[in-house]
This record gives sequence, C-alpha cells and structure tokens, in this order.
Amino acid sequence: MKKITLLFTLLLIGVSSLYTKSSYAQTSVSQVPWTDTTFTEYNRWYIGGAFGVYQFYGDLAEHTYFPGTGKKGKFNWMFDIQGGREFNQRFGIRSNFTMGKMFSERADNWFEADVRDLSLDFTVNMTNLVAPYMYNKKWNATLYVGAGFFGYHSISYDLNDNITNYVGYDAQGNKDKMKITSCFNVGMDFAYRISNHLDVYLEIGVQNTPVDNLDSKIVTLSELDNYSHVALGVHYTFGKLEEAYKWNPKPDYMRSIEEKIVDMGNNIEETEKCCQENKIDPCDTSTVDDDNDKVPNCRDLELLSPKGSIVNFQGIAIMYPDSVTGEPIIARNAQPRNQGNDYPQNNLNGGGNNGTPTKPNTNGTGNNRKPMRGAPAIFFSPVFFEFDKTVVDSTGEFNIINVALYMKMYPESRILISGNTDKHGTNPYNDDLSTRRCEKIKNILIKDYGIEGSRLETQPNGEEFLLFPRDHANRRVDFSVIQ
Repeated sequence: MKKITLLFTLLLIGVSSLYTKSSYAQTSVSQVPWTDTTFTEYNRWYIGGAFGVYQFYGDLAEHTYFPGTGKKGKFNWMFDIQGGREFNQRFGIRSNFTMGKMFSERADNWFEADVRDLSLDFTVNMTNLVAPYMYNKKWNATLYVGAGFFGYHSISYDLNDNITNYVGYDAQGNKDKMKITSCFNVGMDFAYRISNHLDVYLEIGVQNTPVDNLDSKIVTLSELDNYSHVALGVHYTFGKLEEAYKWNPKPDYMRSIEEKIVDMGNNIEETEKCCQENKIDPCDTSTVDDDNDKVPNCRDLELLSPKGSIVNFQGIAIMYPDSVTGEPIIARNAQPRNQGNDYPQNNLNGGGNNGTPTKPNTNGTGNNRKPMRGAPAIFFSPVFFEFDKTVVDSTGEFNIINVALYMKMYPESRILISGNTDKHGTNPYNDDLSTRRCEKIKNILIKDYGIEGSRLETQPNGEEFLLFPRDHANRRVDFSVIQ
C-alpha cells in the first residue's frame, strides 16, 4: 500500500510538471499572431495557516460523523501550515504540515493521541479546470491528493483512567519515541478572495493510515484507523505582481484584444465628434447655389463645379474616360451653342455598344444641325451578375454611370430597368432574385447619382427571357428608354 501510494503521487506530480512546461512554452512562444504582446508572469507562491478539528474513525470511535466527541473536558483540535506554488491556472503543488490532539471513546475505553502529519500534495484547481473562461474569479475550489509521513503518540484508558494500551508511551504514561509511518491524503479546500494577495478558505480532508493502533489498540480483523479534519484558514499569495494564477487571470492576448477594442471605440467616438462638428446642415433646394449645379451650397461638397457639368447628389462633377484617349473628362449637360444654330455640346453615341457620352464634333460650322429635342432611344450595356448574387462589379458600375449621364443630359427621360436570371432555381426564387437585382440598380441610380425615383421603372422577368445559351449572359439587368 505504501509503495502504491507513493508511486501514484509521484506520477501525478510528474504529469503536472510536463503539462506545465508544455503550457508555458505554448503561452510564451506561440502567442496569438495578431497581438504584439509578450508572456506576462503572475504570482505563484503562497503560504497559509488554518485551525480546525479532527474526527477519528477506528475501533474506539463511537461517533462516526463530525464533530466526534471529547473526554474529560478535552476536545479534538488541529493546526495546519502550508506553502505551495501554482504551476499554472489549473495545477500546482504544496507542502503541508499538520499537528493536533485527538480524543475519542467507545464503551468502557477512551484514548488521546498527539498527531503530526507532513505531506506533499498535488493540487488541481477545479473551478479553473471546469470553467476556464471565467476570469478573475472571487472564489474557487481546489482538490488535493498527496502522500507523506504520519507520526503519533497514543494512549488509551479505562473508565477509571487506568492505562490499558499505549503507543509511543511507556507503562507509566510518559511520552516515548513517536511512532512514524506513511499516510495518504485527499481533500478539498474552498477559497474566497478578499484581495489580490489574501483569501480565506475552508478545508475538508481525509487521512488514510496503514495502522490499526492510532487509538493504541489493535483489534484482529478490524479496519485500519483513519481520521479527517475540517479547518478554516487564510492564504497569503506573495509577489510584486497584481494577479495570481489561482484566480484565473485573463490571458495576454485577450487583454491585447480588449485594449484594441477600446482604442477602436475611442477612434469611433472621435470620428463621430468630428462628423458632428463638421456636419452639413440639411437644407432646401431653394437656397443659394453658386455654381448652378442644382445642388445647394449647404449640401454641395464641390462649390465650384465646372459650368454645365453633370454632378452627383453631393454636387461633385462626374468624370468618365474618353472613348478615344481614355483620359478622364467631365460629363456636361446638353446645352445650345451661342453661335450659329444650336446643337448639344455633348452627344451620345447612339450607334455605340455602351452608350458612353463622347466629345462633340467641332469640325464644320454646324449650320445644318438642329437642336436635339427629346431623349433619343439608344442601347445601354447590361449589368451582369454572378450566380445568385446582386453585387455590382466595377464594369457594372461604369455601365450604370452611363445611364446616369444620359438621364442627367435628358432630364425628361425615363428608363425601364429589366431584371433577368438564368434557368437554375425555382420560378418564385428567380422572380424574387430578379426583383432584388432591379432594386439594387435603381437604388444606386437614386442614392449615388441623384436620379429621381419617378423616372425609373422596374420589371423583374425572372427566367422568362433566356436569350443566350451561356448562363452568365442571362444573369443581367437591361436598360430601355421609355420616354
């Protein structure tokens, strides 16, 4: 039994040591990559002291449950001192020394014993093990298992106080050499944190001994003598750091993430404050408009837009690439010339493939040209979509800009937006998908380019018009001039 107990204890301590080295290496070297923190050390060492009572279980134990009994005004008591080290949040080790007096009686005999217990215990912080994501706890429960050496003097008396048996005494009742043997300990302590360095705890433990004469009496075929204790004490965790492992402090990477979140919150608050300080007050379109772009100064982010330019809802001139040189040029409204017959400065390439506005042809006098009246019916490039998507890519955005430019040049024009899908999916789903694609394009024209919603109509077709063998070509939105 003695060898098995010692072997089991050494095995537990060895496993905990290996786990500690592994966890320390993982924490200090393999830190979370998106943080720039280094491993933070915590307080590990502690000492403690407790006072309580013994309960004896043996041949002379009449009361098998705490608190037991005393004799002749004497009572069971014990005092415990301990010191330990936490390997990490879960495991640790401690040395423990206990001493006290034990009294009990049964039938016509009673005994008293002086007890000493020195052990090395392996500790498991159960709250940190079961609830590892509860940080900076105020309480915890710790299991301990250990083995050590047990020493005792014991003497028993009859009802007339005559010595009947003794261990570690002589026949006259004088103390002799203490009996030393091994023991096995197991128990729990429940601690409550008062401060970063101080906590109170309640400990309940059982000591198993390999002897049957702790009560000084050996009874044939009886069970071995054992005893337990209940004690209330105080732990002091020493060190210069603010936190201890036993209370499960937050890991370094979590602290770093929290700091970054706080910084992000501060940046957002500063941004909101800046936006409020520089907020453009809402106003009516009848207010001052210095550059005559139909966007009042109070909402105009470009107060001096080029004369006649087409602007978005923020008053910023819209740029588009020249069809020949590719250089960005400013889109302008159709305006009559001051000399000769009127004709628009910017025309639309009615025979082109994409309807991109082009530079006016300035060759000739233009005497045979007549003012353009009404909006010409032209072809606009469709906006294509990925499978089951309503996201508009950069090419689609350019095609939408062309539609917006056309509608800016011809304020009386109206456009029909037709949504289509491929053959995959059910009819109700494709009808809904084509509706969402139409609304997506319509919202872009209204919100980004200031086109009035009354000038836009939508027609979701679903998979009704499968005009092309390739699915990609059928996933599109078409534009048609209806006025």
